[in-house]
Amino acid sequence: MSKLKAVIVGAGRMAGTIDDECVDYPAMILPFSHAAGYTAVDDVDLVAFADLDETKAQALASRWGAPRAYGDYRQMIETEKPDIVSIATPCTAHAEIVIFAAEHGARGIYCEKGLACSLAEADAMRETVHRTGVKFNMGTLRRWHPGMIKARELVAAGEIGQLRSVITYGSSSMLHSNSHYIDGLLYLSGDPEVDWVQGTVLNADFDPAADRCDTDLSGIGTVMLSGGVYGYLLNTGLVAEFEITGSEGAIRARNNLLHWDLRKLEPTGHRSIAEFNVRQFPYYERISPTVNLIRDLAHAIETDGETRGGIEIAHRNTEIAFAVIESHRRDGARVTPPLDNRNFWMDSR
Repeated sequence: MSKLKAVIVGAGRMAGTIDDECVDYPAMILPFSHAAGYTAVDDVDLVAFADLDETKAQALASRWGAPRAYGDYRQMIETEKPDIVSIATPCTAHAEIVIFAAEHGARGIYCEKGLACSLAEADAMRETVHRTGVKFNMGTLRRWHPGMIKARELVAAGEIGQLRSVITYGSSSMLHSNSHYIDGLLYLSGDPEVDWVQGTVLNADFDPAADRCDTDLSGIGTVMLSGGVYGYLLNTGLVAEFEITGSEGAIRARNNLLHWDLRKLEPTGHRSIAEFNVRQFPYYERISPTVNLIRDLAHAIETDGETRGGIEIAHRNTEIAFAVIESHRRDGARVTPPLDNRNFWMDSR
């Protein structure tokens, strides 16, 4: 079987240098950047980079062994005819690049988070992905973290009883960073539909009457998931922590998924009182989430299957982010997706 050809649009940190910052950070499972991930997957050849600053594209191409660099991503896609297009640019360019790549022969797209700067952009991306049949994953990498995969398996197997809530600790900018927490909330609860969202914007200078915001707003909120599961997006000093609670136990991910706790609700022998007792969280192999994402995308291309994420999940993530903001604009009222206002635009870089 011939290898899949991959190209990367953008030559910044996530494209190929962020690994340098994470060498001594135990919570990070390397490789992490797009380029480092592709070079670790045998079934994929990284053949080119493109960036508006072509010298940056050339520098990363030299570092990662890609034979060519471009100053125009369109020229790169039309010339290289890649199977996979990685998009590691600011969010402001995502919609344009995803649509171009899908309409010019890409079979798979790995797009950084957030998905888009408005719901109108997200709608256009979803329509194009479905129409062209391109396989899609968004870079909310915790979905491909082996600890998260194991935790979802435990929930699905009934290890903590009936799922009641998923709590995320560490809410921040809704598109750039909070997309990780929203995606984790969805993934750990089985990717259900959303009944309603209620939220608050934390930026003191936010003008709720405007239809454009030049800041990626921060917010907190409650997400009512179909099936009666509550999701909570909290703003705390903790780094990327999650808690999954059920009728018979709980799972906690601490310190950016480095440590995991499993607790089981058990009787104490004192009347009807029960307590949560710590049990061993199952072993999992520490495989890079980036590698897992790329393998997932490649497998979907080769088998015409579905990815672990997909455009529907990425779109739902974005709808929740904007629903938190829309709830604030409506004085904290619950809002039901899909939102009527698809044109509120928010910057994210």
